[in-house]
Amino acid sequence: MVTGSFYLFLFTFAGVYLLAAMGFNVLAGYMGIISLAHGAVVAIGAFTTAILTVTYGWSFWPAAVMSTLVGGAVSGLVALPALRLSSWYFVLITIAFTTAVTAVITDMKWLTGGFTGILGVPPPSIAGHKFSGREMFWLVMVINIAVWWVISNIVHSRIGWSLLAIRDSSISALSNGVSVSHTRLFAFVFAGATAGLAGALFAVLKIVVTPEDFPFHFSIFFLFVVVLGGPAYLWGPLLGVFAFYVLPEMLGSLREYRMLIYGVGLLAFSIVLPEGIAGGLVALRRRYGASSAKKQSAQRTVSQITHAIRPIEGVALKVEDVSKTFGGVNALSNVTISVPAGHIHAVVGPNGSGKTTLLNIISGLYEPSGGDVRLGDKRITGLRPHMIARAGVGRTFQTPKIIGHLSVLENIRFGAYHREKSSGLSIALSLPSARREAEELTREATELLALVGLSDRAYDRADELPHGQLRLLEIGRALVGRPRVLLLDEPAAGLSLHELERLEELMIEIRRLGVTLIMVEHHVELVMGVAQSATVLDGGKVLAAGTPEQVFADKAVVSAYTGAPQ
Repeated sequence: MVTGSFYLFLFTFAGVYLLAAMGFNVLAGYMGIISLAHGAVVAIGAFTTAILTVTYGWSFWPAAVMSTLVGGAVSGLVALPALRLSSWYFVLITIAFTTAVTAVITDMKWLTGGFTGILGVPPPSIAGHKFSGREMFWLVMVINIAVWWVISNIVHSRIGWSLLAIRDSSISALSNGVSVSHTRLFAFVFAGATAGLAGALFAVLKIVVTPEDFPFHFSIFFLFVVVLGGPAYLWGPLLGVFAFYVLPEMLGSLREYRMLIYGVGLLAFSIVLPEGIAGGLVALRRRYGASSAKKQSAQRTVSQITHAIRPIEGVALKVEDVSKTFGGVNALSNVTISVPAGHIHAVVGPNGSGKTTLLNIISGLYEPSGGDVRLGDKRITGLRPHMIARAGVGRTFQTPKIIGHLSVLENIRFGAYHREKSSGLSIALSLPSARREAEELTREATELLALVGLSDRAYDRADELPHGQLRLLEIGRALVGRPRVLLLDEPAAGLSLHELERLEELMIEIRRLGVTLIMVEHHVELVMGVAQSATVLDGGKVLAAGTPEQVFADKAVVSAYTGAPQ
């Protein structure tokens, strides 16, 4: 298809940029971390290969492996500040890093050749045969296809879903057992490794590698390619490279105006296509194309579905003299609650009484100022949130925290994150063991989707659901993790009458499965209908405890709710 040397050269370099952009999409698109150091990591990969092949006589293949490893390692070091700093402070650090890399390459003349750079980088060879320009094109394409396949496997697995969960709501990720720091480090290392490999290919294609090949806007280029092509879409980097590299190069008069095109494109796309070209195409397909196929399941009662689900061994939960202070304000003061295994316990009280704070302490999002929380005989106070989730504590939130980019079924399936045993490598390579485990968990997620009454929305995007169904979705996601204790934060808020009836039936069946439930709820009828015990909080203190009938008849409770004198 390519008849001229210019187009062969153009599309080969486009493949190199695509390779780097695909890795950056994992970091910036799926993880949502903005880094302006990606071009600098490509430069490090390029100079690593150039130095090893020209100065030390290595062949391309081990030099490319070394560039990949160095790129991953350097990007991993850059990731360390991202674990603590907010996004904009981190952007400043990556700008400083990019500037420093350029300065070091220029100043280390004994190694990099300074402004002159390194000349005569040899092409890859096999058995003495040096690759021609056309063979380099196919090498770059094969590598791109392989990396695309690996990324596709990753983003359609628990790893990719965890990246999106952290991007959209790190609290949601933690509550499903995701280690945010480890996942962020993975995204950086993976993006850096692909950048290092792209740099190795860049060096042998360019033959002469100089610091001028990697100006600051080289890093900005990858950011624009991902953002404008479509972040968190597999095809986004391809569309971005074509639109903002191939097309301007083919229209020679546009080359000098590339930065202007980037700026105008970013402004226009942020208004017209906020999800980039790929996102715009997907939106058009959803609007005008054929609707997604939906699997219709036979209508079954909640009881019939729970009989098909394996019982869960619930565990007792004890909150012992827990207190929490925020800047001198006592949110909780010596709160004690004991819930037997398999019971439903309601925590009620006026707004601002500390109910959600209590759930946040149990799930590890807050560390108590005093007191202990025990899961059975295990003390979980001080454990990190993802470790508490893995110990068997699931939860929902006042404001549903879902991954809008994923389907309803994928959101439910994400709840099984901490149950999966397949390694990241087996997932990336789509090994049979990883596929079997994923299929089994997907079948289980489908059952739980039916349990919460959302089977007919399985393949819709989660952000298309109404508020009430989002709450049911969160409950289903928590259940697929098979929690021993389930914390529900105002599950009835925003539900229709029909959804409320299903929720009441659902909670009773969840208890029959063996799960211990603690719910924060204002809906008195729901509490009276499902809870076996209740605790009333007021001003961060326990006002009353007992059965729902006892606490709602207590004069102090009536006074706290209505303001009437006791």
